[in-house]
Amino acid sequence: MKRMEMNVNMFDVFKSIKAQLDSSNIYYDTKSYRDDAFSFLVHVPGEYWEIDVREDGSVDVEIFRSEGMIDNPLAAIEQLVEDHKA
Repeated sequence: MKRMEMNVNMFDVFKSIKAQLDSSNIYYDTKSYRDDAFSFLVHVPGEYWEIDVREDGSVDVEIFRSEGMIDNPLAAIEQLVEDHKA
């Protein structure tokens, strides 16, 4: 996880990132699932980004990249379910 320290107002950072995403027509959702941050969940082809703007103005970014299409999708789904059964 990469962190960018900014030491500025959380809301200003959030608005700045939102404006950049909006001006680029990049699809995202906003969420609040942490007590100390608001998040952008960004979806672009082959990637999923979690951008967390923390209350101190710092930003955490996690990027998840696709490995592309797989040869046996049904077997992969079965493995997914097996690996994550409760």
